[in-house]
Amino acid sequence: LFHTRRKESTAKNLLVFSHYPTDYFGTAPHFMEGLRDASKRIVYFGGHRHDVDQSTTAPIHPNVNWLVGGGGGWSCDGGNQGFVVREISDSFEVHTYSVLVSKDTCCAWR
Repeated sequence: LFHTRRKESTAKNLLVFSHYPTDYFGTAPHFMEGLRDASKRIVYFGGHRHDVDQSTTAPIHPNVNWLVGGGGGWSCDGGNQGFVVREISDSFEVHTYSVLVSKDTCCAWR
């Protein structure tokens, strides 16, 4: 499904959401190659772990990916708890950044 939409879309930006972060796809090189497609601006959001970062994921340069499983809930796997903001400008440029809260705010029950 991803490959078909990536190839057929005329949009310059693709926002891709999945349960798993990119470091789970080591056995799916074709999928990772698609995420690295330089003809599209791809921003990938994966969860599973409970943290917010771009450092524990497998890179998809020149595109961008985020681990977006923060904010508490079942567990806190790291100190970056919060969410990711995606802003799309009038000229269709995509900008992403994290908004983090104190780990104690979400994980105090642990």
